[in-house]
Amino acid sequence: MKRLGINLIVLLVLNQIFVHSVAASSDQWNLNDVSYLFPLPVSESETLNSLLEPSIIGAKGTLLPKSMYSQVPTLLNAGHGNPTLFKGAVRVVSLRVDPCPSAVDSACAPEIRLVWQPIEIGQYEKRWVARDAALHSFYTLSGEEFESFKKQLWQLKLKNLSANVNTHLKPLGVHPALLNQNTKNAFNDQLQRLVLRYCGESNLGKVTFMSLLVPTRWWRFGSFVSNGLGGWDAEEIPRLWGAITEDLFNVAVEDNLFGPGVEMDSIINVLPDEYPEIDDISQLINKSYRNNDASDEPIFKDKLNAVARFRNPHMTNPSSLDCVSCHYADASLYYAERKFPQLRNFVSEHSYKNPELENFNLENKTIAKKATRIIRAFGYFNEFPALNQRTIHDSAESAHWMNTHF
Repeated sequence: MKRLGINLIVLLVLNQIFVHSVAASSDQWNLNDVSYLFPLPVSESETLNSLLEPSIIGAKGTLLPKSMYSQVPTLLNAGHGNPTLFKGAVRVVSLRVDPCPSAVDSACAPEIRLVWQPIEIGQYEKRWVARDAALHSFYTLSGEEFESFKKQLWQLKLKNLSANVNTHLKPLGVHPALLNQNTKNAFNDQLQRLVLRYCGESNLGKVTFMSLLVPTRWWRFGSFVSNGLGGWDAEEIPRLWGAITEDLFNVAVEDNLFGPGVEMDSIINVLPDEYPEIDDISQLINKSYRNNDASDEPIFKDKLNAVARFRNPHMTNPSSLDCVSCHYADASLYYAERKFPQLRNFVSEHSYKNPELENFNLENKTIAKKATRIIRAFGYFNEFPALNQRTIHDSAESAHWMNTHF
């Protein structure tokens, strides 16, 4: 009986320590507090009303004005045209808060970023699926606006905590409050109201696009920036000597073209390819440049240093890294690990380090690891959430900055 009493006291003490630890860690910004992935509607009977559409008008004007959208090349070469997509399919699938935490680019300013994808009823799936094309819109905030926006986001976090919805150590994915039947509708509405208060054509400064020219085979990237006169200019892609578009070709053969699939090889070409030699990873991503035997292992290992830089926000940023290198970095790593499993333990000196081990779970739990043709950054591949490690690292940097500049 005496031993039982002592054990009970120990358990009570441990429980209090645990409760205190969770409470303390809950009172921090986390990955899903700065990056929000919205759930897709599930059944064919549901509508897209829960996702923001481009023509909606808020305090700063139209969220994605048609005059800007009309500059974007065809998003789906084998699908509906851009006007049809704009009217009925393009929707916001995710939101990112960027307080400009990185010292790499001293010229940046706080931003809200929205990711858009065409969402349609799949002919074969008979349910809502996201097409493998995207737009990414950037809205600049003043310092005062960002502080106000941040405070209101924090209030939403506290409201979720009071409803027992916690983001502590949750890997980045669909926001926990949007998966909770008791909170999802109210939280979605409140978050959208914030977007419409702080985002619109008056502070829209940049739009990037990823067009799908040939399904599962050919993607084109590019961007437009506001010229301050009501128009939009094509932006040069960093490191590519004046090029305004960049193409990614992947002709690898898989056992399943429309499902997750299992990659049989990696046959990726990128054009233009005039980036610095140190960042040329052709021998990793294309079998035509490899020996295709055990002698490739040290070459792969060396090239993974470049991949680590592509995924590290302390070493590269949108002003210094081209679009494709960011999008296919994960696919390159996953292929290398499948080819040489011993490389799964390889850590480069350029690898990103978790700034808050006690708060941030940097694991990628999405479908992105399944095949090298899944190059989504923060959205969906068909109906499956798909994001890359760079987005996770960027989110950790933003959350860490928020925790240290509260």
